[in-house]
Amino acid sequence: MRHYIIASHGTFAKGIYESIKIIIGEQENVTIINGYVEDTNIEKQVKETFDRIPEEAEIVALTDVFGGSVNNEFMKYIQRDNYYLITGMNLPLLMQVFLADPSVDIATTLDQITSSVDTAPTFCNKLFNDVNDDDEF
Repeated sequence: MRHYIIASHGTFAKGIYESIKIIIGEQENVTIINGYVEDTNIEKQVKETFDRIPEEAEIVALTDVFGGSVNNEFMKYIQRDNYYLITGMNLPLLMQVFLADPSVDIATTLDQITSSVDTAPTFCNKLFNDVNDDDEF
């Protein structure tokens, strides 16, 4: 069984998951951690979450920013079996994670998703200018 943890500073995790529910629907086995909102002890929140998930379960954790305190707490579990941590989450990335084929190896899937330009930010002004520059030729 696969579990998902979406964690962030503030209520970003809750908000991005609300968007997921609108676009692709409610997902199973999702835990949301809004760091420093109601409980300011992020270490305790993360530990309690891991304690609730069976040891043999796959865990895909997604955090907001690399090197931030939330991500750093999740890094402490990086040696755990069947645990996968992605940081720099955004809506396209989450959609692809939730819509991924469950029969494909999760590590391979996550590597492909995080390497894809579909999940990277796009500077629209540059994209627009590049298209217009091409039209002039």
